[in-house]
Amino acid sequence: MRRLDGQERLGRVMTDFLLELRSEEIPARMQAGARENLAKLFTAELAKAGLSAGEIVTYAGPRRLALIARGLPAATEAVSEEVKGPRASAPPQALEGFLRKTGLTREQLTERDGVLFAITEKPGRATAQVLAEAIPAIVRAFPWPKSMRWGTESASTESMRWVRPLHAIVA
Repeated sequence: MRRLDGQERLGRVMTDFLLELRSEEIPARMQAGARENLAKLFTAELAKAGLSAGEIVTYAGPRRLALIARGLPAATEAVSEEVKGPRASAPPQALEGFLRKTGLTREQLTERDGVLFAITEKPGRATAQVLAEAIPAIVRAFPWPKSMRWGTESASTESMRWVRPLHAIVA
């Protein structure tokens, strides 16, 4: 019989996540800053999606940069978003513009105190899906003091930049 911890009893299963970036030698003077930047970027990407980790630990070595996030929820929470619209007595053009902006019909709006509101439900997303989108964003936004481009795409300004050639991403 498996014992449920407090988080599981509340219906929120928590998971751990490992991210390891393997590259050629990272200069020793850049490793400490890289650890801090990895934690900041990871936390920022999670926050954008409405997630937070219980604990984030980073490691740096000559050929690896790693992060362990503990206590991640299995999914984001479903969110109800409310957008304030025009007064109920507003001209039809204002109402039409608001309906175009929200993509709703007049019947789907809610009226309170003579003002129309659009209420939309955003379903929760799996944490794995959020992380799959966050990892490329983290790698591309990484602020190395010096970086290089390599490979066939290196002539393009859109190519990925990293301190040394990146060989693998383990997630």
